[in-house]
Amino acid sequence: MQLIDVTNSYARTIRQQLLKTSAHFIKVFTLGNSKVVYRKKRDVAEIVISNKIRPVTDKEISYVEDELLGQDSSKATVTNEGKIVEISLNN
Repeated sequence: MQLIDVTNSYARTIRQQLLKTSAHFIKVFTLGNSKVVYRKKRDVAEIVISNKIRPVTDKEISYVEDELLGQDSSKATVTNEGKIVEISLNN
């Protein structure tokens, strides 16, 4: 598995999100057929993993947590709704 940074492909959408929300950092990645959006606000990190074709696997969730949150991944809250997974971490 490998996270591929595709943030530049979403430049217009990201610019609008940064202007309209309290987020100060947004990155977009692909993980095979899954899209991963990583957004940081002041004390909150949010990750959304989505896949239009199939449910997101536990292996994908663990990999994304480890890659993007590192040691803090054990403190994260995961909401799994099948094809969409939300991971949040309050610092």
